[in-house]
Amino acid sequence: MFMQKKAILLAALAIVVAVTGFLAWKPIQGSFKVKFDGTPAASSTEAQADTLEEIQLNAQKVGANELGQIPIFVYHLIDKEEGRWSRTPENFRKDLQELYDRNYVLVNLNDYVTGNIDIPAGKSPAVLTFDDSTPGHFRLLEKENGETVTDPDCAVGILMDFGEKHPGFGHSATFFINAEPFGQPQYWQKKLQLLNQWGFEIGNHTLNHTDLKGLPAGQGADQIASLQARIDQAVPGYQPKAFAIVQDSVQEPLTLGLSGESSGVKYNHNAILSWAWSSANSPFHKDYDPARIQRIQAFNDNGRSSLVNWLERISATRFVSDGRKDTLAAPGGWEKNAKEEYKKKMVTYLQEDSRTPVEDQVSSNARGVHVTFMWAESKDRWDKVLSLIDSAKLNTVQLDIKDESGRIGHKSEVKLAGETGSGMGILPVKERISDLKDRGIYSIARIVVFRDPFLAQKRPGLMVKAADGSPLGGGVWVDPYSKEVQDYNLALAVEAYSLGFDEVQFDYIRFPEGKIAKTAIYNSKAGNDTRTRVDVIADYLSYVRSSVTWNRPFSATIFGFMSFAEDDQGIGQRPERMAPFVDYLSPMSYPSHYGPGNYGFANPNAHPYEVIDASLKDFTPLIESTGCQLRPWLQAFTWGKPSYGRNEIRAQIKATEDNNINTWLLWDPAVTYKVEEIAP
Repeated sequence: MFMQKKAILLAALAIVVAVTGFLAWKPIQGSFKVKFDGTPAASSTEAQADTLEEIQLNAQKVGANELGQIPIFVYHLIDKEEGRWSRTPENFRKDLQELYDRNYVLVNLNDYVTGNIDIPAGKSPAVLTFDDSTPGHFRLLEKENGETVTDPDCAVGILMDFGEKHPGFGHSATFFINAEPFGQPQYWQKKLQLLNQWGFEIGNHTLNHTDLKGLPAGQGADQIASLQARIDQAVPGYQPKAFAIVQDSVQEPLTLGLSGESSGVKYNHNAILSWAWSSANSPFHKDYDPARIQRIQAFNDNGRSSLVNWLERISATRFVSDGRKDTLAAPGGWEKNAKEEYKKKMVTYLQEDSRTPVEDQVSSNARGVHVTFMWAESKDRWDKVLSLIDSAKLNTVQLDIKDESGRIGHKSEVKLAGETGSGMGILPVKERISDLKDRGIYSIARIVVFRDPFLAQKRPGLMVKAADGSPLGGGVWVDPYSKEVQDYNLALAVEAYSLGFDEVQFDYIRFPEGKIAKTAIYNSKAGNDTRTRVDVIADYLSYVRSSVTWNRPFSATIFGFMSFAEDDQGIGQRPERMAPFVDYLSPMSYPSHYGPGNYGFANPNAHPYEVIDASLKDFTPLIESTGCQLRPWLQAFTWGKPSYGRNEIRAQIKATEDNNINTWLLWDPAVTYKVEEIAP
């Protein structure tokens, strides 16, 4: 898909302009017909480009994407100790520095909601919100003479100071308050007055921090209206523009949070903010819903900043301004995601290897089968796979690049593959990829990473050995600590993308399992390397991601039982540590692989729906804060009783979809899939 898209874009002029709410272009001889209706309107930038070419070139230069994702962060406590609901002043300052260093600027929540994002070209907007109005958000200190000053270590003090020291960054934030805001009851009115005076926003979070779900509409409206009346006591006439729901519980009808009345007090909000976990759509995006705006909690997520994790995750799809108020600029391929009405002129431009919403939609709905390169070598067998995809209403093929033998199906140009002769040259990989693209089939390259008996034999120094010096497991594992091994598999991934694969998936991205493996010898481990095995696997995934970037989908497999294991079982896999670096984590939750008693069943294999359902429910809370999605491997083979056929396969698919997951892959090592066992 990436290579196909690149060819199309390179054949085009890559300039598309839409006039006030509709896309006014059509392909003509490999180029785009352009309409542009006159002189640009007034803009936030004094010196504006007047010609279409200048506007397009400027948007391309800064990488503008005003249909991209916007991070809205939420904080609860700013306190002395870091915790699940707490951020230290030091880490909050680091968060601001991280945003500044990545070319973000702070914008008011209401400006985001109304689309009034007036920031310089090349900059990205970020929104900060604070729930529950806790003391660390805004604290006043009393001097001996009775004068009050802002605590430099509270959120307001830190924001004001950072904004002053970093011109252009701003100090915007929205504080969602309750009846007793920020402690210090003698100052609550003064604090709200100061927030308003200094340009902060005050939001509604109910009078008593009340979960509105299930309450009668009148009681819910009273909680919202009573808080507004209290705000009015401090800042007469102030109307909060946004409402943040408590404990992520939405009361139906949803309109209650937008407008209502109680005891003669009316309220009208432009937006309702949910809890988490997602970045927010651009206000110009067709899927933007001001009543369902999600946020990201900023906290220490298993040793990493969740703020950093999310800024990385959206780095290829973030909102970037073109610096103009009259245009809506985005890379080619994004324009179909614009609202029907936005009162701006749409400008698109060529950006190679950009990640588009269309591709993300395809990958998040990928449903397919695993195919070995030995099977795909034969044209007749390959045609049967293509027929299966069509007849079973699938859309994805996962094809081996390097399998469990360590051999590569095609003649790889990666240096180490050439030196060892691992490339067999039997798979016409370019032809197979072309077949998939011609049919609109999503392609995933499977690379088996650290189980590599071929490399272990060719390079004995890279082989993992038992404590007694003998080859571990017969000599099938290579050293996860080895930079040479790591770079070899990374190079294969880069090559797979260049061949045209839409996605790369790493399998056997782990240490060898078993009691003996826990004391194995790893020659590449430096004496001063104190990292755990979990660290090694996470660090490697981070390294790969930094190389392939977030412009390309990247996924990894994981043992199914890691969802309920208390540790990594000695193999280095922990879902919460792997998830920040991949788009999809694929648990191998094959029912046949669970033992008696797992999930409460004497024979889990006989309960395919229940096992998959329980596994996905266990994995979800472990990775939801990272934004990673689950794409489970489902069992399409028989191992033990009962035999697996249509009932068992469809039961697993139903369990997946019942968990609101629309992407899955079927595994059968023999590639003997049957249409009648898979098709809906």
